[in-house]
Amino acid sequence: MYDRRLDAVIAAAQTGSFAEAGRRLHISTPAVAKQIATFEREYGLLLFDRSRSGVTPTKAGREFIEDARMIVRQCEEIVRRARRRTAGDRASVRLGVSTLRPGRRILDLWQRDAGHHADIRLELVSMPDDSEGINDIITHLGEDVDLISTAFDDGYWDGTCNTLALDAEPLCVAVPRTHALARRARLTVDDLEGTRIRLLRRHRGANDTARDLLEREPSIELVDIDHYDLGTFNDCAESGDLLVSKPMWADVHPQLVNVAVDWPEPVVMRYGLLYPFDASPAVRAFVSCIAELSGCGGEPDSGRQACHAL
Repeated sequence: MYDRRLDAVIAAAQTGSFAEAGRRLHISTPAVAKQIATFEREYGLLLFDRSRSGVTPTKAGREFIEDARMIVRQCEEIVRRARRRTAGDRASVRLGVSTLRPGRRILDLWQRDAGHHADIRLELVSMPDDSEGINDIITHLGEDVDLISTAFDDGYWDGTCNTLALDAEPLCVAVPRTHALARRARLTVDDLEGTRIRLLRRHRGANDTARDLLEREPSIELVDIDHYDLGTFNDCAESGDLLVSKPMWADVHPQLVNVAVDWPEPVVMRYGLLYPFDASPAVRAFVSCIAELSGCGGEPDSGRQACHAL
């Protein structure tokens, strides 16, 4: 439907790096660089300024990439419409999935009752895990992806999308399996004395609460990270560092194990669905079904819903 080298161009612009673009697209860094270089040469364009610190779109590149993203979306919509015609009257609902947002709990719930909703066809759409890419998808829910299952702080996405909270997501600690603490069922902050722990830079919500509590113990060395991706988990597995984690990431890395923490005060996010304010009838029906199956009940509406019985 379109020149697939545009995927590399768009990913490089979003990540600012050929290496990060390659990880997002599951291809090598040289392959990304070659695709973009041959595209530029073929069409007589200079889309990026290259430097040791990464790549930055040129003025012409920024305008081109915006147009290219529109073309990609139009092509994907054409294919979706064709699929809907092929499927007859079944409406599609697109659930975004990634390594860190696999949607397993939502899929398990849906499989319990999918037979009663033959008019809805659930599609899984692959997503990146870098913060810029996922934030862009959430800001534009309903365009390429209809729903995302993830952990979020209360109120964080108000004004951007609807949220359905299905469960509590207490922050825990991911520990390398070779570490002595990996054999513990639960930990206290005192148990973490003398360790190095990676966690998000101060921003807001439960992560900041965890930071406040960990900072009370001076022997704990805190290491700031900018976002979570598979590379973050790989780094901890190799270095022996601990990582502030979430229950939904229990199976992300085979060399890390999540261990619950008895925090001195609650350090809890919510787990659930993000979906558009102007969601289609099929998406609203899907959300209502998931709410009912999880024990939430009720109908989706603008604003937040909360349920913690999953």
